[in-house]
Amino acid sequence: MGVVNRNNLWATIVAEELYRSGVRTICASPGSRSAPLITAFAAHPHLEVLVHIDERSGSFFALGHAKQNAVPVALLCTSGTAAANYYPAAIEAFYSGIPLVILTADRPPALRSCGAGQTIDQIELYGNYTRFFFEVGVPGVSEFQLRHLRSLVSHAVAVAIGATKLPAGPVHLNFAFADPLAPIPLPNDVPADLAISSPLAWYGRDARTDSGAYNRVISGKTVLGTEEIAAIAARITNNPKGVIVVGVYDAPSGFNDAVKRLAEVTGYPLLVEATGCDRRGAIGRYDSFLRSRKFASQYAPELIIRFGAMPTSKAYLLWLEQHIQCHQIIVGNGDNTDPTHGLVQFVHADTTIFCEQVSDYLNLHALPGWQDKQWRSVFEQAEAIAADAIDLFLASVDVLFEGKVYAELAKWLPDDVCIYIGSSMPIRDLDTFLQPQQRLSVLANRGANGIDGTVSSALGAAWRHAQPAILICGDLAFYHDLNGLMATKQFQINLTIILIDNNGGGIFELLPISNFEPPFEQYFATPHGLDFAPIVTAYGCGYTLVEDWQHFKQLVLRSLTQTGTQVIEIKSDRKRDKQLRQELWQSAIAQIDKHLI
Repeated sequence: MGVVNRNNLWATIVAEELYRSGVRTICASPGSRSAPLITAFAAHPHLEVLVHIDERSGSFFALGHAKQNAVPVALLCTSGTAAANYYPAAIEAFYSGIPLVILTADRPPALRSCGAGQTIDQIELYGNYTRFFFEVGVPGVSEFQLRHLRSLVSHAVAVAIGATKLPAGPVHLNFAFADPLAPIPLPNDVPADLAISSPLAWYGRDARTDSGAYNRVISGKTVLGTEEIAAIAARITNNPKGVIVVGVYDAPSGFNDAVKRLAEVTGYPLLVEATGCDRRGAIGRYDSFLRSRKFASQYAPELIIRFGAMPTSKAYLLWLEQHIQCHQIIVGNGDNTDPTHGLVQFVHADTTIFCEQVSDYLNLHALPGWQDKQWRSVFEQAEAIAADAIDLFLASVDVLFEGKVYAELAKWLPDDVCIYIGSSMPIRDLDTFLQPQQRLSVLANRGANGIDGTVSSALGAAWRHAQPAILICGDLAFYHDLNGLMATKQFQINLTIILIDNNGGGIFELLPISNFEPPFEQYFATPHGLDFAPIVTAYGCGYTLVEDWQHFKQLVLRSLTQTGTQVIEIKSDRKRDKQLRQELWQSAIAQIDKHLI
């Protein structure tokens, strides 16, 4: 390890320990104060450093890549307001459990709160939205200080990936650097014999025999005991009219098969959010048939077992509130994720193992015939009726209706495409209209449900991803993160962006405020009148405006085989689409009421 001054030594050790702890990618933004760290990262043979001029876009790019690949990604920026631009991504990562390692450079304490330029209070800058914060301090060269630095960095990454008692999420290390920031040789700044006198501090673990992180955490999965499983199984058999729900959820490996098996063993209908897990063979049209007041009133659940966050569907939420006496079992990390404040038992357990344990116990110990097969059958019939009503309605719609985008994609997209879905109307329309028969994965920033960083998140997820990726977002979300398109030019990312442009905030059309004009159009719908074509092409992206549904199919399928980022824009009419949604829902409700009530 060749070092020229203590800043350089400090930063080199940080680079080593990040890599040894599992970090492979650094999303960095340019700046002076962070020069020691960026110099060391660039010199490391195995770290890949991606430069993002815009810190906010860079942070969401990191988030998307970490979400897609389930790996920790580091962020690096200079001092001052640069670090504040990471705040939205830190919040999203906190609520979504995404491992971001945020590294901010700072002036030394003697130059804080005294008028020095580009200096703000960065201590616990992200407040409660990190799993761990540490003020690293000014670099030192004693053996103890260097061992502490290795320990600190490796511990921070362990916290970020969820290896400790805390869920995965963002961590923040604040580094104070004095001049010189560049790798300028300073005689005697680093003891010449440090490698010999303090080999543990200098080398960390011996790379010849053990190249892992300096500090390690051995963690296991949280598993319930037989007594707890028996109690839950008894509650299930005593309540045969139950429902299993998968809300917004970045499902772990094996969960999809395990939860479907649990549904089969219990006889409960499985209601799956489009961003939850594989919808094939599950109930996905529940948002439509639960809009029937008669159905929602007549079919009251006795028990609900939920995985993931609360589903996006408002109809589901209203159904739950209507039957507030229904008991819920919410399985995850034990956090309170029930906005209805009903009768809930929160279970802190590994979700896949929980499903397997309960299924095994019921198979071994439950008496035959306890399931209510008629109860499940009603939901399956409602699913089929709603699906037929939606298909029949959409067949009569030739205009470029936003909702039909997802039904069309479900017909002809190939297997293994990843869809990154924007917030507001796109995720709601996806939930209503996407019931694919092919294997599709769906990602979304639903921790805080915002539109921040939508484009950048999708680009981060698509970067180095083997399978084709599609982002579907509205015009406001697209506009909000236009800077993110710079990454397409820098990193040659293959991504199809389906831009649904209704010239404003379409979701507000569904709220009561839309009936009040003024102030609705100016203050809520916020039409912008932008022509996105020249903006998109300025970033080196392809651009095409959709003419009709056949053209849409041709454009999307062709884009999946092209290199680079392609923007396919669909212009729609907010008010017309609002009317079409209402007609669709009324049609589905009428069919449900006719055949099931």
